[in-house]
Amino acid sequence: MFDSMFNDIGAFWYIVLFVASIFGGLVGSLSGGAGMITMPLLLLSGLNPLQALATNKLQACVGSFTGAAHYYKGGLVDLGQSRICIAIAVIFSGLGAFAVQFVSLEILSKILPFVMILVGMYFLFSPKLSDKDRAKSPCPFLLYMSCAVASVYGGLLGVGIGSFVLMIFVSIAGYGLSKALAHSRVLVFSGNLSSTLLFIIGGNVLWILGILMCVGQMIGATLGAKLAIKHGAIIRPVVICLCFIISIRLIIKGFF
Repeated sequence: MFDSMFNDIGAFWYIVLFVASIFGGLVGSLSGGAGMITMPLLLLSGLNPLQALATNKLQACVGSFTGAAHYYKGGLVDLGQSRICIAIAVIFSGLGAFAVQFVSLEILSKILPFVMILVGMYFLFSPKLSDKDRAKSPCPFLLYMSCAVASVYGGLLGVGIGSFVLMIFVSIAGYGLSKALAHSRVLVFSGNLSSTLLFIIGGNVLWILGILMCVGQMIGATLGAKLAIKHGAIIRPVVICLCFIISIRLIIKGFF
């Protein structure tokens, strides 16, 4: 009877997932990739994939908002400068979240680890990465298209989305690492909000578990954002390590 109060997954999993959401919020605010920590555990707990994805989106929405709010308070976010990218994220993440209920993600899951390797290699070998902004993008259309593609993926699956968006703002928009991370959190939150609303309408969110994980995300995201604001140099190594860890795990899962 006690376990039935907890969506039939057992109270033990609530403790595990709460701790995972704290760690996920911390990592997500530093580099993105919180879903790689929480999503496998949600599936391992016995939830069906749609419930797991919907509940994960709810807690990720709160985590990305918390991180974005701290970066905004720290003066690293210009909402006026990002308004078009935010609008793109809302629209295209919604399209991705709608499509995920009807399409197979098997092919995407097999391609993803190799894309993550490329992202990791970019941050590892690029000599231009620093906290200083470079020249603004000579091609805004490329920036907007990249944000649209990333947002569709974010609505579909979302694993590593923060790292993708971070690379877009560094390589195409020319932002310094701290500013790029701050704007990536805003973009990820915008996309998460759109896709979360669709999952809520579809009745797929497990609310008790989701709210508990939201609290964990708030704790972790606050710690992560404060670390990044004070110690911007930590961003690059965390992104590189996370990209390669995600890649290895996905290759093992998808091919072996």
